[in-house]
Amino acid sequence: MAANWLIIAGFVLLVFGFALRVVMMMRSSDATPAGARILHGRELLRQYHTEFPRSVAPMLTRSTLICGAALLLAGLAIEFSH
Repeated sequence: MAANWLIIAGFVLLVFGFALRVVMMMRSSDATPAGARILHGRELLRQYHTEFPRSVAPMLTRSTLICGAALLLAGLAIEFSH
């Protein structure tokens, strides 16, 4: 029964982390001037760090993705070990 909660919590944290990363990329894209070169992927995240240097969103994104993956893998390991 504990494995089910670990899997659900891990999945929710992963979805939240990915959604937060998308929001960061959208904010970075909106901060780009109209005539500038179009940025993709990591370039958007680098620009986010320069545009919003005091934001905790990158740390929150990284921590939710790591914790979510750890909980999901732990839950799956417990579930499949029985």
